[in-house]
Amino acid sequence: MHDVIVVGAGPAGSQTAASLAQRGYTVLVLEEHPQIGVPTNCSGLIGAEAFERFDLPRDSVIRGFNSATFFSPRGSCATVGADRVMAYVVRRCEFDQTMAQRAIACGASYLLRVRCVGLEQHNDHVTVTAVQRGPEGDEARMTFRARSVVVATGIRYGLLRALELKRPSAFLQAAQAEASMEGVDRVEVYLGRDVAPGSFAWAIPAGPVARVGVCNGAGAVEYLRRFLQHPSIASRLRQPVTQIKRKAIPIANICRSFRDRILLVGDAAGQVKVTTGGGISYGILCGDMAAATLDRAFRLGDLSERVLGEYERRWRQEIGVELRVGSFFRRVGGMLSDEQIDRLIRAYHDSDLPELVRRCADFERHRKFILALCRSNIFFQLVWNYFRRRSLS
Repeated sequence: MHDVIVVGAGPAGSQTAASLAQRGYTVLVLEEHPQIGVPTNCSGLIGAEAFERFDLPRDSVIRGFNSATFFSPRGSCATVGADRVMAYVVRRCEFDQTMAQRAIACGASYLLRVRCVGLEQHNDHVTVTAVQRGPEGDEARMTFRARSVVVATGIRYGLLRALELKRPSAFLQAAQAEASMEGVDRVEVYLGRDVAPGSFAWAIPAGPVARVGVCNGAGAVEYLRRFLQHPSIASRLRQPVTQIKRKAIPIANICRSFRDRILLVGDAAGQVKVTTGGGISYGILCGDMAAATLDRAFRLGDLSERVLGEYERRWRQEIGVELRVGSFFRRVGGMLSDEQIDRLIRAYHDSDLPELVRRCADFERHRKFILALCRSNIFFQLVWNYFRRRSLS
């Protein structure tokens, strides 16, 4: 009988495990893959705030960024910067592994090649049914018991059905490739209907390669193939890209992230930035909150929904408004035409936008900047003109 079983060894799961083990609880982490951090498909950008707030391991950091260049559909560009490092790009596999090593150092245990296939709630514990795959492909059925379970399975939502919980209702598709590419010295963001309708594409320097990707509502792989032929990208590729990875990203959190003795964290709960699809920092933040909530529940001797519901109240209070404002901005930004996006980027240096960025920009929390941007003259005029044209058509 463990105090807590964490299902999933990503950053959210390992942060939860470390926080609980530090408090003296017996924690077992179950990971279905044979190696932590593999496979991965992630830009690897993590806000500086998360490193500072949670003292995250920096061994995997490749470099920090304090600026990004935005490219309009018609070739205009604007470099948006700050006077401090806003984010770090990491070797994601190594980052996940160091997060797990930190949890192990705190006292947590890890089992690999163990895929959880069922959860069963009881009055005083939860039974976890799992299948362990051996090196030769043979499988053995296993059963574990714990006083509580934290589901940190990412976008794998099979366990939610047994809990009568619905998965997030909206997703993006992301596709990314690592490319040998010249001249990528800062984050590059590309906008426009041909690049990624209603979303964006990127090129991020990551050591000897660049991570080139597209985030879109549908068809991300095909859009990435087209993006790799974009003149600004194709002219800098040293060799053809042969491997593209893709993943789904939840952009709507679930209605309920708790049950008796069970909490959901990270992508499993839809705790993802709606604007960019980034989920590492929010997953770590909510994993820490899950550990604090379970600690209080253990001390009270009550792991019912009545007590564990505090977890959902806490994380929604912390990031709920961020998610709602981000969802609003994604809808509004998706309305803009290529011409309007181009006007916005061309007007950047001739408007109050640089000062707005200086005052309000934050890599992880976009609400303050979005609301200020929506009140700016240039953005208000663009959106007003959009609705006026629609009313006249």
